[in-house]
Order: sequence, then structure tokens, then C-alpha cells
Amino acid sequence: MSNDINLRVKRDKNLLKEQSKLKVFRLIAIGALLTILLMSLSIFLLNQKLSNSSADIEKDRESVLVEMKPFRGKEAKIIIVNNRIDNITKVLNKRMDVYKILNTILGKIPGGILIETLEFSGKKISMNITSVSLIPIDVFFNDLIEMAKRKEIVKSLTLESLDAVGLTGSYKISINMNI
Repeated sequence: MSNDINLRVKRDKNLLKEQSKLKVFRLIAIGALLTILLMSLSIFLLNQKLSNSSADIEKDRESVLVEMKPFRGKEAKIIIVNNRIDNITKVLNKRMDVYKILNTILGKIPGGILIETLEFSGKKISMNITSVSLIPIDVFFNDLIEMAKRKEIVKSLTLESLDAVGLTGSYKISINMNI
């Protein structure tokens, strides 16, 4: 009962409770402050490390670019040369093999035939030939007809003229071929 009478003792109990609560809150605040301090310090250190590594990467990039600079001219030359080679290859693939065509046609000419003129322009060949006999002319012309039928080199064949030269006893023939 004396405790109820004495107001100071009740006050001390309440004060002690409040002080203990205050100590707990202060400890929590100090703990939170230390946690935030450690987190900010670790973030700062991590940021510094990443900054240094990105700076190193940038330095490496610059040094590689400087080392590659002498090769830029060579690279451009190689690209130009490769482009020219590709274009030349395309042109050569599109171009007709004139030597093969002429060798094939001239290989069909039998003995006894004389070639007076041979003109090659684009995809057209014109020939004037003479012979003292019609037999070699017939053999040659039949060979050209077979080539035209098979579409082997000669695509179409036109006999322009067949003349008999009376004084020499020879025959002259003019042929046009589309290849």
C-alpha cells in the first residue's frame, strides 16, 4: 500500500520502462544507421571498381583502334581488289568462248575448201568459202545443219548464196550462222 501512496516510485517505474524502450529504439536506429553505412560503402566501392574496369575497357578499345589504323588502307585495297575480281569473273562467265566456237566450226571444214572471209560479230558468224567440188561443201553444210539441229554452238543457219564461178570451175558459198 505504501507503494500506492508514494507517487515517485510509480513514476520511476514508468520512467524506467520509457528509458528501456528508448534504449531499444536507439539501438535499432544505430543498427539501421550502420546497415545503411555499410550498404552505401559497398555500393561506392563496387561503383569504383566498375568505373575502373570500364575505363580499362575504353583504354583497351582505343589501343586496339590505334593498332588497327595502319591496316585500314590495306583493308580498303583488298576490298577493291576483291570487287574487281568478282566483276571480271562475272564478265568472263557471260562472255562467249570465241576460240572454242571457231575451232569447232573450223574443225568441221573438210579438205578441199578454202575460206575466203570469216566475220565474227556479236552472236553472228558470216563465212564465204570456195571449193572446186560440191562434195566438200555438201559435207560441211550438212555438219553445220546437224549442229543447228542439236543447238550445239550453231543456233540457226542461213545459206545466203551458192555461186558457180564459170572460168575457174569452182563454187562459192556464203553462210550466216547465229550462235
